[in-house]
Amino acid sequence: MKAKSKGIANVHNVRFYTIKPRAIVSLAYSKVLKCLALSREDGSIELWDMNYAPYLDRVIQLTSETAVEELAWASKRLFSVGLSGKLIEWDLESLQPRCEQSPTGNALWCLDINSDETELAVGSEEGHINIMSIENDEINYKTLFNKQMGRVLCCKFDKPGVRLITGSVGAVRIWSVSKGTTLHTMTLSSKFVIVHSLLVLSNNTIIAGDSAGFVTVWNGANATQLEANQVLDANVFALAINEKEDRLVCSGKEPPLIRVLSKTQIKREESVCDRWIKFLQREAHNHYVKSLIVVDDHVISAGEDGLLCITSISKTSGAITKYAPFLPGPVASVAPSANLLLLRYPQSLHLWKLGVPQENTHKQTSIGGAGGLQLLQTPDKLIQLNVGATKFIQAAAISPDSSWICYSTVDELRLSRLKANPLAVERLTENLPAELEVASHISFSKSNQLFLIHAESRELRCFELKKNQVNFLYSVYLSAELKSPISHVLVSPCGNYLVVATSNHLIAVWQLNGKESKHLLNLPRYKAGTTALAMHENSPRLVVAYANGRIVDYDLSARCFVCETGKHFVGSSRTHCIKGLLLDPQNPNIVIAYNEMHFYVLQSLDRKDDSLKSPSSKTKRLSIANEEAVNKSVRRYTFKMSLMRQHLVQACRLGDQELVTISIQPKNLLAPLPPPYIRKKYGAA
Repeated sequence: MKAKSKGIANVHNVRFYTIKPRAIVSLAYSKVLKCLALSREDGSIELWDMNYAPYLDRVIQLTSETAVEELAWASKRLFSVGLSGKLIEWDLESLQPRCEQSPTGNALWCLDINSDETELAVGSEEGHINIMSIENDEINYKTLFNKQMGRVLCCKFDKPGVRLITGSVGAVRIWSVSKGTTLHTMTLSSKFVIVHSLLVLSNNTIIAGDSAGFVTVWNGANATQLEANQVLDANVFALAINEKEDRLVCSGKEPPLIRVLSKTQIKREESVCDRWIKFLQREAHNHYVKSLIVVDDHVISAGEDGLLCITSISKTSGAITKYAPFLPGPVASVAPSANLLLLRYPQSLHLWKLGVPQENTHKQTSIGGAGGLQLLQTPDKLIQLNVGATKFIQAAAISPDSSWICYSTVDELRLSRLKANPLAVERLTENLPAELEVASHISFSKSNQLFLIHAESRELRCFELKKNQVNFLYSVYLSAELKSPISHVLVSPCGNYLVVATSNHLIAVWQLNGKESKHLLNLPRYKAGTTALAMHENSPRLVVAYANGRIVDYDLSARCFVCETGKHFVGSSRTHCIKGLLLDPQNPNIVIAYNEMHFYVLQSLDRKDDSLKSPSSKTKRLSIANEEAVNKSVRRYTFKMSLMRQHLVQACRLGDQELVTISIQPKNLLAPLPPPYIRKKYGAA
């Protein structure tokens, strides 16, 4: 019998993982779903669940050729336009286009939906403006406006939906939606000034941000200018307003500050007028800000650096929360036998040999301990595998014995043999099973079995790997239980269980037994989304982390919860969800949980809390055979210690007392970008 671990481990702190930041182009928020949609310059669309701590729920992977310029929600329907000229409504379950239209045949720059969510407006490169009907879950052509000179860069409906305001080079125009004609044209300070952003308030006030750095306010009824304030040196790319319409948020390029203006009554002699006065500013970004959204009392900002930032628009709180542009899914895979680490990038795979400490300094160091061990051998990059610039690697893994590397793009899957002496990668191309197709999730077992999830059919496929041969063993159809996109896949260390979590908060478990594999159970559905999964090595117990900071330990054989944490067991779980879980094979009472900012060690106490009963007794879907399991008390996880990290991507267990943590250093993340805008401050040299 192995002695219980005391939670002591050596940690490989990998800080050489650097991905090029993928700029965020557009943001859109759905109040109905509490979902934030954002588009990146590489063509991907990310959907973030904002019900609790924000987490990346699902990704629509496209290419840079089909990059999205603007997104918009109509209740639960998501629309996008881009320079490909297509207006697309997305199916959020299949993550594929539900409906496609080409309104003008040329590039589309902007998109807006009226307050009744019955009509949609798009503006094009050639100056065309189309009104589309989106009633009855369809997209139908309705009206084509008179062609204007120059591209239409932004557009907004007024609150009644009878007028459309557009911004272009040198002018802001007010259009009649029913007639498609111009009612008013408001010129700017110069015919070369570009209108980047627009807002229309409920009192028919029009606010525009332009390339000269001005925020200009007009009376929409008679097209008279009310005020003009220079809030930036140049390029106000984004504007946003809160629900009360008394806080105006603006940002852009020079400087990339988030400035908040407050609506204030100014009394001059006997007249009283409303003016926008500087209220506060936030320095969340060092590079230009492209898009802003205000949700409750928080502003969400994004731009060239790819960081998603959330900060308050009130003076009581100045905290800034940042989320790095991580790739969806696991980015690291380890081969413990050879001390190898495989890192996944968007268009490449890097294989590293991890460092080896000197024997005379090889002492176990606690996870929270300071300092480090002297290395006898420094980390060494062995191999780099590249794919085409227009392709994207969505899953990759290395086998535990370092003999195989498998990765999949959206279009093809490749399986290669890794040879040691001399070091070489040999791709298998002949006599491969027809079932070896594109996969969204890839994992290896200790017995060199390869598991793939075919996303389109929602099917698990298992293969046996021999020296130069791949044999298809069996498949398990998951579609009967899974109706939403798969977010997490876990094959237990013993190889007997498959756990799959989906975007609709379902966690399903299958018992793997070759062709006789069967669905075992579904865990009780929880109100928060699943953010991490892990299974104990020597017992059928599943540990699950949720977006609201809760962690539970579920016994699959007894079908009951045996341990849990309260909500927000640590402070940062309110802003950053748990990204991953690591279990100690020598001590099942120790759980390591980590998010983007912290590395936590938890321990379950033997003392039981009688006030907590198993919620499985209220679940109709689970047939509980053992009544004692129903009445079993649930133990509590207690917080033991934490370790600070910056943009922690992933952590892996290399051995019983050896861990690997992969972090992105902020300076390395921003290094590929142009130099940030330097603004001279008063009193500074």
